[in-house]
Amino acid sequence: MMFLKLAWLNIWRNKRRTLITIASVFFAVLLAITFRSVTEGVYENMIHNVVSYSSGYLQIHKKGYWDEQSIDNSFEADEQLNQRLLSNPKVTQLMPRLETFALSSFGDKTKGVLVLGIDPASEKMVNQLDEKVMEGSYFQSENDNAVLVGSGLAEQLNVKVNDTLILIGQGYHASSAAGKFNIIGILKLGSPELNGNVIYMPLRTAQNLHGAENRLTSLSIMLSKTSNLEGSKNAVESNIDTDAYEVMTWKQMMPEMDQFIEADSAGHYIIIIVLYIIISFGLFGTLLMMTFERNREFGILIAIGMKKRLLAFVVLLESIMISLIGCFMGILGGILLVRLFTEHPIQFSGSLQEVYEEYGFEPIIYFSGHPRIFINQTLIVLVLAILLALYPGFKVIRLRPVEAINS
Repeated sequence: MMFLKLAWLNIWRNKRRTLITIASVFFAVLLAITFRSVTEGVYENMIHNVVSYSSGYLQIHKKGYWDEQSIDNSFEADEQLNQRLLSNPKVTQLMPRLETFALSSFGDKTKGVLVLGIDPASEKMVNQLDEKVMEGSYFQSENDNAVLVGSGLAEQLNVKVNDTLILIGQGYHASSAAGKFNIIGILKLGSPELNGNVIYMPLRTAQNLHGAENRLTSLSIMLSKTSNLEGSKNAVESNIDTDAYEVMTWKQMMPEMDQFIEADSAGHYIIIIVLYIIISFGLFGTLLMMTFERNREFGILIAIGMKKRLLAFVVLLESIMISLIGCFMGILGGILLVRLFTEHPIQFSGSLQEVYEEYGFEPIIYFSGHPRIFINQTLIVLVLAILLALYPGFKVIRLRPVEAINS
């Protein structure tokens, strides 16, 4: 206790020096948290945008459907199955879908499109799909004979709200699926690729169009925690008949995106290592300055009888205290900064927006507020600071009092 009190008093004897060292640790923690928050936020948003509008984090479909994605490989909706799945605390929402491909036509323009029959209430809750309507309105009921069209597709077909769109496709058991539908809204989705290819319609309307009453091609599952996909998949499989149904994760269904994230993460790890090296040199510089400034002080203390190992221990405690204060302030600063940009994400415009959309990304930078980001980055910087703090102690052990006093 005496050493802690002595160390605490020592660090405030020279406030300027202490504040400079604390500022170094503070900015190191803040920089590390910000960088990881941005990278994690971009990945999380990209994954959520894609899976929520298409596959879900997990997806249940009939066995064999993934190899042959035909409406003939659909299955009957089962309310009891839904209840069993929702009893899992990790499952937040189920999104039943009837997914098919069709030829869309308006005037002299045609295009192959992805037709998604959806439950309007579920999509509104999970994706806030109603907020993505940039023109027109959202579905009013499950029986609307209407469609929502992605903005990119609307531009390609040159359609507007209240125009009539013709869809021609294949229904259940090779029946004909053709119909005219009123465009009640145009969507601006987070994924530019979906924007140019998707048409939404109420699930019942899609089932009637394809002659597939009460049938689904997939049941998409949204999760509260996505860190343990395999564990969640196993939990879902325990509630279904695995001879009839198949459960797949988004990584299995979209391996290209998973591989892209892994490859991009490797580049970010290199950047973060360089960042830690820069942080280490910055911290070491302030500790070096602190050590040389107190060289004469250390020499006098040793000359009057203080043991070197005890002095080294006190100096180490001082460095740890300064590092802890800097880390604590860095966490507070990081929380405020991340919260600010979580509520007000950075949105690109102009040529930068076009570049992002050209590569299929939403031109918005999101920040992740996951607790592990704050904990991991703070611990790493704290460990670096403590390791570097061994230098002043090592310097004290090697100190020669006479030379230090005369320096």
